[in-house]
Amino acid sequence: MLYTNAWSVSPDPFDLPIGRFLFATATATITPVTIEVIDRLETIAPDGSKELMIATGGTELIDDAADVFSFSLNISCSRNDAVMERFVPQQLGGRPTRMPSSILRRTFDPGIVLREEDFTQCREFATKLLALRRDHFEAAIRSIRTVTDECLLVSDDPALACTLLVASLESLAQLSIPANERRSWDTYDGKKRKVFDEAIGNANLSPDQAATLREAVLEIDQLSLRRRFVDFTLAHIEPSFYRSEAADAVRPIRSTDLAHALNVAYQLRSTNVHTLQALAPELWAITDRADTLHWEGRPVLSLEGLNRLCRHVIRTFVNRGPTDLDETFDYRRHLPGIVRMPLAPQYWIWQAEIYSPDTAPQVLEGFIQTFVATLADPDNPQIPDLSAVLEKIEAALPDTASVAQRRPMVATYLLWHAIMSPDHHRPEATATLERYEADLHGPNQVGFAVRVLLRQNIEWVLSDQLELIKQRRDDLQRGRGQPLPPRFDAALLLATATRCWNEDRVDDGIALISEAVEVLPGETQLIAIENEARQGKQPDLDLFDFVVGLRAPEQESVTAQVQVPSTPMGEVDPVDEWISGSFPASDPPQSWTWDPPSRPRIE
Repeated sequence: MLYTNAWSVSPDPFDLPIGRFLFATATATITPVTIEVIDRLETIAPDGSKELMIATGGTELIDDAADVFSFSLNISCSRNDAVMERFVPQQLGGRPTRMPSSILRRTFDPGIVLREEDFTQCREFATKLLALRRDHFEAAIRSIRTVTDECLLVSDDPALACTLLVASLESLAQLSIPANERRSWDTYDGKKRKVFDEAIGNANLSPDQAATLREAVLEIDQLSLRRRFVDFTLAHIEPSFYRSEAADAVRPIRSTDLAHALNVAYQLRSTNVHTLQALAPELWAITDRADTLHWEGRPVLSLEGLNRLCRHVIRTFVNRGPTDLDETFDYRRHLPGIVRMPLAPQYWIWQAEIYSPDTAPQVLEGFIQTFVATLADPDNPQIPDLSAVLEKIEAALPDTASVAQRRPMVATYLLWHAIMSPDHHRPEATATLERYEADLHGPNQVGFAVRVLLRQNIEWVLSDQLELIKQRRDDLQRGRGQPLPPRFDAALLLATATRCWNEDRVDDGIALISEAVEVLPGETQLIAIENEARQGKQPDLDLFDFVVGLRAPEQESVTAQVQVPSTPMGEVDPVDEWISGSFPASDPPQSWTWDPPSRPRIE
């Protein structure tokens, strides 16, 4: 059920490409209308399998249909009757008010009568809209939504309403730029032109040199967002804008004033976005629902003028838009009501078909996450069977020349054989590790993570650790480098801070601890260490306990048993072998310690 300020003289339903509309027969200021929309999805997926998705909800379809209906006819339509009661007055007339009906023509007028020609117009617009190539359709529907949303803000936040109207056309301008429109130096901004001409005169350039520079300036100006907005809008003005559509307008804008008015509108949009300046009240408070107002001595567009302009330009964009088939468009990725999130690593890191040197860093991170999660909660093991991935690593290592690319593969391979019982080892594990284990020896983030998880000493010199921290910091800021749980980055900082402390560089150590707090915000354990360090106490932290996050009550012994599933999401095939190792009672109480088995030693 929708509610609108329009009603139909016919009791028959109106079938439009966007849905079927059935109006209540009684006349009223606000009329309920039933809309029926059909959610069409494939029964069979393109690959021949049965489609899992059976519906997308429908709410988005109804909202889009309401927006297209209200946009094409310049009326209001909403699923919320309270919204309509707030904005649509019982009658027009009287003194001007701050209500939207006093600012916009027709949009909120009560009891608008819709006739057959109105539905014909709406049907033609919706048909052309749906026929657009998909990228143009999505751009158009976004602009349509923006214009209909803007109408609800013209009195509550006029500056934001102005910004949205400009944005509705600016977004289309990024997709459809007028082709090679030739601009002359005389049309360039007067103030900028004066400064540039003075610079040319002072430089004593030849006429040809000056002309070349002016052409370059015009080309750069053509690429500016403001110029794109103005040129796109002017290029999408049809003759009807100054003729039939202007017949009922109050003070419609002249063609000679439109370019200046668009520049002013873009300037007002920029001041609202960048400095949050409100729209001057003389531009919206008392407008007589006119298209133009005089501001600073020249005609500019009011909110009603911008509203009418946007509707005209968007219709022109739809009429001119391409209708060819975009075969690269994947409509399934654009279905409404879908949220895309990464799967937990235990559901995908075992898939050998997606494993390669390029995906190895993500698989290593996922494997570490499942390992750490299993140690933290042994009753809920999460490590999947990586046998097929390990086999692929053995095949890929000889063909991978880059040590940096080999490291995540070697780390995954080594960790598996260090923590899993021998029955889960690869036959060629000893030879493989003998050949590639040295890739992890030098100072690097992957080798550090492996050392922490295997409780090995960090034997690098302080200068190398500081250089590694610098490189890691740069990688994280650029979104590069080996992905790892944040605790490992904090652990590297803490380990280096301890080394600084031991070498009488206490201030550097405190700075690194503070950086660790900011790498892992809100971690109370780190905040306490930072406070103690500032009071002169050297940090004393078990890095393994820290990265695993083990803080459980004291127990005599808990065995970490991990079933290795053969399939990720079906039934788990239990096996008799578990992760080697246990969690013995530790000192001090309230914390875990763990002695992992020795990793394969190569003699």
